Amino acid sequence: MADAVLGYVVQRVGDLLIDEAVFLYKVKDQVEWLKRELRAMECFLKDADTKSKGDESVKNWVRDVREIAHQAEEPRRVLRPRCRAETTAEKELHPNHCVLPPSTLNEFIVLHKFGNEIEAIRAKIDEINGRRSTYGIQDLGGEPRRQIDKTVRERRRVVLHVPDADLVGMDEEKNRILRHLLDGSRKKRSMISIVGMGGLGKTTLAKRVFNEAKARFSLSVWIDVSQQYSAEALLRDILRQVTKLKVKKLEEMTRTECEATVYQTLKAENYLIVMDDVWDKEVWTILSPHLPDAQNRSRVLITSLSVEICGYIYPSLQLRFLTEEESWELLSRKAFPNEEDIGVVCSAPLRDVGKQIARKCGGLPLALVVLGGLLSTKGPSLRAWRRVAETLVWETSKDGRVCLDILALSYEDLPRHLKWCFLYFSSLPEDFEIEVDKLIGLWVAEGFVEQRAGETLEETAEDYLEELVQRCMVMRDVSELRCRIHDVLHDFTVAEAKEVGFLVSHGIGDDGGASQLDSSVRRLSLQGEKAWCWDSQSTPRLRTLLTLGARRKFGKNRTFPFLHLKLLRVVDLGRTRIAKLPEQVGDLIHLRYLGLKNTKITSLPCSVGKLRHLQCLDAEWTEIKTMPRGFWKIEALRQVIVPFPVEPEMLVAGLSNLQVLKEVRAGRWIDSCLGSLTSLRELQIRGIKDCHHPALSSWLLKLPRLKKLGLRGESIPDCLEEATTRIKFWRRPVAPNLTQLTLEYARLSQDSIAALEKLPELTYLYLGAGSYEGNEMICSRGGFPKLESLELFALKKLERWVIEAGAMPRLRSLEISYCRKLAMLPEGLQQMAALKELDLTHMSPEICSRAQKEGEDWPKIQHIPSITIIVISSDVEVVYELISD
Repeated sequence: MADAVLGYVVQRVGDLLIDEAVFLYKVKDQVEWLKRELRAMECFLKDADTKSKGDESVKNWVRDVREIAHQAEEPRRVLRPRCRAETTAEKELHPNHCVLPPSTLNEFIVLHKFGNEIEAIRAKIDEINGRRSTYGIQDLGGEPRRQIDKTVRERRRVVLHVPDADLVGMDEEKNRILRHLLDGSRKKRSMISIVGMGGLGKTTLAKRVFNEAKARFSLSVWIDVSQQYSAEALLRDILRQVTKLKVKKLEEMTRTECEATVYQTLKAENYLIVMDDVWDKEVWTILSPHLPDAQNRSRVLITSLSVEICGYIYPSLQLRFLTEEESWELLSRKAFPNEEDIGVVCSAPLRDVGKQIARKCGGLPLALVVLGGLLSTKGPSLRAWRRVAETLVWETSKDGRVCLDILALSYEDLPRHLKWCFLYFSSLPEDFEIEVDKLIGLWVAEGFVEQRAGETLEETAEDYLEELVQRCMVMRDVSELRCRIHDVLHDFTVAEAKEVGFLVSHGIGDDGGASQLDSSVRRLSLQGEKAWCWDSQSTPRLRTLLTLGARRKFGKNRTFPFLHLKLLRVVDLGRTRIAKLPEQVGDLIHLRYLGLKNTKITSLPCSVGKLRHLQCLDAEWTEIKTMPRGFWKIEALRQVIVPFPVEPEMLVAGLSNLQVLKEVRAGRWIDSCLGSLTSLRELQIRGIKDCHHPALSSWLLKLPRLKKLGLRGESIPDCLEEATTRIKFWRRPVAPNLTQLTLEYARLSQDSIAALEKLPELTYLYLGAGSYEGNEMICSRGGFPKLESLELFALKKLERWVIEAGAMPRLRSLEISYCRKLAMLPEGLQQMAALKELDLTHMSPEICSRAQKEGEDWPKIQHIPSITIIVISSDVEVVYELISD
């Protein structure tokens, strides 16, 4: 991981040269030397990381490299003399501010100090390089990446070996794969894949399928691919299983001979080949030409952690997590391996504790198998089981460490830029779902995202997140607006982040004492009340401060207490009870991200206009009414989220970098400036009136990057509804690249629905209160081709909904709330095979009755796996969760 630290810092030092090109002219050579030296040190870290596992001295060397890398970024804190006006906005705020020419004594002192710091770093690097030779650390070349421990691989296969009798919760998946493999109507060679995060049981399931199906094939082959494979070894492994060639003969064959022999041997047979644990899509490219398709029902089954690797395979089965009941069943089988009737030896109190332990595994079979093995050594001791339940920490437990080491294989395979992004989840509390937009804003502000030609940083960051999702390391919710990681993976990120000095999560599982933090801490996540015992004076180098999951009342005035932390780059105080930002906050000149969501802040000081590097302000759900005019002149702004009363004071065109503008009030800025915000990806406007419609209609067509749009008209009393005009521009195509659309009080008609369903990229649609005024709504055949999530809320007039065959073919989630006049569910739901979730909330008793089992609408929805119905009965909320057969 130290290689990722250096890569990050080299980029930052490069940015320093660009940002301060004029100011650093006299020390440019020193900065260039520093950049070259850090880049050279990267080449030795692949060997060092490998050797550090068994050598404490080498581990200390890696730690020193990481520390000097961080220090290399810090000299920029001395670059700006205080009396030097920073920006146009600052000059307007302080017209009498002294402005010194470059040759002044003040700047000379600053440059001298900067040069001294570089020399100190240079001396430290020379000392570190000397010790490198002592420890025999070599330049291995290529991208620095730790070698995967082979013993961990072997341990993985032992731990994950689950006897057929212990296969739990996979019968449906097993039968689906078998149906595909044994389908006699498919004569062409066909493939199927099993995909999922590490520890979900892909190998176990594949082995069960292989054992049941191999008798139906002339030849059957199982090959373990893994991360470090060779084409020759894979080909020889196939030949070893399908021929009688001796080992010596196989070893003497060239690759070309192996390829030819494999092809000729398989050509006349129908075969089943399982490729287990595939990490590289090139595996199929290498082997495919030598696996003949003789139209004889041959089959190939692949297992992988990555959806992307199996992207060319259809069908692809993505494994799910086990339910609580399935988790307990697997855990108990491993805890009592020799008992046929577990109920005889497992008392009710012991079972309750066991289920508590099972829940800690989050449905992950690997974790359940590991903990089950641990419990098997305890016997049916209630006291021992309770101790496991109360003290389980994956990192400190020997068995837990085995589990984390296995999951670490996926982490080690990440390119270094994704390692940074993945470890950022260590800053979140367990089970915490973070908004995707927020996470991307943090990644960009931290400098983790590389600039790609033709893409914004946010678009690149979305690709990063999607790759982590494809690798099954991050999970997105159905709406894809939030994401999280599995609890056991979260424990891994916390341990790894602390080990490599990436981030410290403070306040969970410790006493919150200041002694636990030292001056080397750069990123700090405060979680829980204990976290606030931390003494900020002990962390002068802090750059990132996150308070996710923490609450605190900041002194008598509830003001920001960390102004002495001059290196702060990212600050998120969301959900704390802070009520005021002092004027001096403008002195935090490195600040990129300021999160104030759901705080008691009522105003921002004028000095925020001095924050010339500020990229993101999240002030949603605060009590701010207006913004300082200087704020709207910060050219670096990329994300701005404000509470509804705020109307942007953008009287002239600008903010060409702005990507997100949310919750703002409609006003004159729509006419004068909206069209200049050509980088906008997300826009939410509230309080729209008729007078704004022409400008909106015109400008929305001219925002080429706009993907997410939310429009809320003014709420009109029912008695005035007939006098209200509709948002007319939805009768023709607007913003054709939209993927998400939220509408409230838009008063649309069927004509507008006909226009919306033609949006080719739309995946999420929310029609809120007052957004549709018709009695009948029709979704026509072929409409909404990519829609995955649909929410209908408080459509008071809607009585009938028609979904024609072929409409919304990809819909996965449907939620209908407070549509009290809707009489029945549409017939078209019956044909929607992709639909996985249906929620009916506070609907009429009639439609709720029709939707339950044995009801008239049940045949339309019985294929949906998850159905939730919430009704009000005598002022009591009743929840029905229906599971289809």
